[in-house]
Amino acid sequence: MVGRDLDGAETYRISELAALAGVTKRTVDYYTNLGLLMPARSCSNYRYYDENALKRLIFIVDCKQQRLALSDIKDRLENQFPSSAIDHDEIGNLASEIDYMNQNISGILHRFERLKPEDRDELKSKLTPEKLAVFQSFMLLLS
Repeated sequence: MVGRDLDGAETYRISELAALAGVTKRTVDYYTNLGLLMPARSCSNYRYYDENALKRLIFIVDCKQQRLALSDIKDRLENQFPSSAIDHDEIGNLASEIDYMNQNISGILHRFERLKPEDRDELKSKLTPEKLAVFQSFMLLLS
């Protein structure tokens, strides 16, 4: 089932995108992990791909059929699809990821606040100094 984003543009789940391009979901995952495809994230952390991602995936498939190396494909993608579109997608991706992280952090802090003081101290003692500093920063930001 094709969805729509806030602007009314079509969006696709990974299985829909894979089917439209004639590849497997695993292939879409692989290209996403390599940074060749950039999905947006929903509030529930589902990945959604837009029309640009479909065009990029079809382009990648065509290049692979020509036996091009992934490094060459990445270079061609940069030329074929201007970076301004990629930057816009990346900003949306980052905003979605930050929203998702904020929800998780808020939940963790809420659970932390319900702990008894001695349990809080025990938890803090199990964190590395770096993790404790990050945790304390989040507590300050969200208080």
